Amino acid sequence: MRQGFFLVFLLFAAACASSRSDVIQVGPWFPAKSASEVQVFSSREQILKPWGAIAIIHSDKFHTGDEAAGSRLKKSARKLAAGMGADGVIIGEETIMAEPGLGVYRESETYISALAFKYAADISTASK
Repeated sequence: MRQGFFLVFLLFAAACASSRSDVIQVGPWFPAKSASEVQVFSSREQILKPWGAIAIIHSDKFHTGDEAAGSRLKKSARKLAAGMGADGVIIGEETIMAEPGLGVYRESETYISALAFKYAADISTASK
């Protein structure tokens, strides 16, 4: 009995320690597609067609300057967007500057912020 409880506790602790992005659905999701089909942008101004947001994605924080973690989380955001059926994703890095407190040094942290979107379909507005 004790071993079973301990195993459940370990599994729970491992699940809590795994990094997961927060996803906020703001529009309808569509059939999933391959991540390679999802266009990646760094700003809204780069998108030339009408579009609508379908989700906001925020990653866990990581140490600023850890390029491997940043790259991994950007790929993860693109995969999440593909799972929602997005046509594209706008990905940016947000840095949180550490405030000095009580003489304790803290490194600044960064997180990935992304907006998954779908291109708007042409809608006919013919009058009757």
